[in-house]
Amino acid sequence: MEKIVRVNAAALKSLDDTKFVPKAVYQSQGMKVVLAYFKEGQFIPVHTPAVELVLCILEGKAEVVAGEERMVAEKNDIIIIPKGEKRGVKALSELTVLHVVQPPPSDMDHKEVHERLAKGKFD
Repeated sequence: MEKIVRVNAAALKSLDDTKFVPKAVYQSQGMKVVLAYFKEGQFIPVHTPAVELVLCILEGKAEVVAGEERMVAEKNDIIIIPKGEKRGVKALSELTVLHVVQPPPSDMDHKEVHERLAKGKFD
C-alpha cells in the first residue's frame, strides 16, 4: 500500500543560477510527480517521450510546446499532453511547475532532454 504524501511547493522551492531544479515528490510504478523550479530563461528542452504528462503552472509564466502548439501558460493553467507528443517548458519569469508523468519516464525518455540541455537548446 502506498503512503499518503503531502508537500508544500513554496516550502520546497529552490533555484539554481545554471539550470532548473526538479524535485521528485512521489513515484510509484504508475506515475511520477515532480515539482520543477526555474529562473527566467531556464527550460526543459522540447522532446518527445513515450509518457503522458500533466503540467500545472503554480507560479509564474512559461512558454509551453505541446504537440504542434506553442502557448504562453500562466498561474493555474493545466496542460495535458499525450504520450508521443512533443513537449517543452521555458520560463518567461520565475516559474514553479507541477509535473505528473504517467508512467514514470525511462532513461531513454530523458536521453533527448540531456542532449539538448548539454547544447543549451530549447527546441
